[in-house]
Parts: sequence; structure tokens; C-alpha cells
Amino acid sequence: MTEVPAGAHEVSMKPPQLGARESRPSLRAVAVGTTPDARARAFRAIYDAQVPFVWRNLRRLGVHECEADDRTQEVFVIAHRRFHEFEERGYGPRAWLFQIVLRVASGARRHRRRHPEEPDGNGVIDRETIDAPQADAVERREQLSRLDAAMDTIPLGRRAVLVLHEIEEMTAPEIAQVLAIPLNTVYSRLRVARLELEQALMSGSDP
Repeated sequence: MTEVPAGAHEVSMKPPQLGARESRPSLRAVAVGTTPDARARAFRAIYDAQVPFVWRNLRRLGVHECEADDRTQEVFVIAHRRFHEFEERGYGPRAWLFQIVLRVASGARRHRRRHPEEPDGNGVIDRETIDAPQADAVERREQLSRLDAAMDTIPLGRRAVLVLHEIEEMTAPEIAQVLAIPLNTVYSRLRVARLELEQALMSGSDP
């Protein structure tokens, strides 16, 4: 399987509008043929189109940047193995892929709890040694790190709803379809997740 293109999938997140995405609609239907060759071409097209979607949602669901490429490959390995189960029901491949993303992200979080470590070798950066053109990039990475830490305080079920709504710009009915949960549950989880994120960011900004 082709490697994930480096740098092709990072997305910024800024509350309350947590990120941007390439285009609407999120859940565009795709045509999948019935012959082996047709399904192979369809999977390749899905892979090429959805790598950024998978990568950024793994990141926002708590997968560290240093392992995001490997976890993205894991999602597509699982998707390829189970592609015979994929049926186009009018919601496109993202609804199906996001279910796999959730499971892989959950597995990564469990692994990290069992094997805690500093993921990116983060250390104290002496800002005086950083050239001016690099300072903005360092500041942006630190802001994203604070946001990641705040997001990590939100339970995965509510976090998934927040990510789909704020980053992927899905409507509440779309999220209900993707996660197979009642519409009222979507609204409830989104409301609570927004409060949790706001509180976590405020707490993290305290001196």
C-alpha cells in the first residue's frame, strides 16, 4: 500500500471553530463496482482521497503526531481487509472509515496508558535560540499542543461528536448516522463537549 504522503494531512484547530476541511459535503456517496477489479480501483480512489481525513481525525481523537502515519496505515489495512463489507448507503466512505478511526484511536489510547512515554521527545525550547521566521511555527505548535491536551480531557464518545461537527463540519443528523446514535444524543454530547473543551482551555491557560 502506498505510504501516507508526508505533510499532506495536518490541519490547524482553533476554538471555537476547531479546524478547516477541504470541501462539503462530508458524506459524498461513491460508486463501487461489483467485480474485483472495480472494487480494487474504488478502494484505491478512496484511499487517495481520504488519507487526510483519516490522519487529522486520528490526531484530533488523541493519536500523537509521531504515530499518526502508522495509525493511518493501520486504518487502511483494516479497511482493505474489510472492504467486502462496505456498502454505499448514500453517506460515502467517511462514515464507514470513521468507525475504524474510532477503534484505532481507542486502541492507541489504551496502548499509551499501558506504555506511558513522552511521545515527541518534547523538551524545553530556548526561544532566544530560535530564528524569527521559526518563532511563529513554534508558537503554532505549542498552541496545537495545548489544544490537544485540552481535547484529551474529553471522553472519546463526546470528543468524536465535537470533532465531526467542528472540524468536519457535519450536521447533527449526519453525525447521528455516522456514529449510529440518536439525534438527541448528538446534541447532548456536543453541548457537554464544548463546555469541557472551554473549561480545559481556560484551566490550561491559568498561570
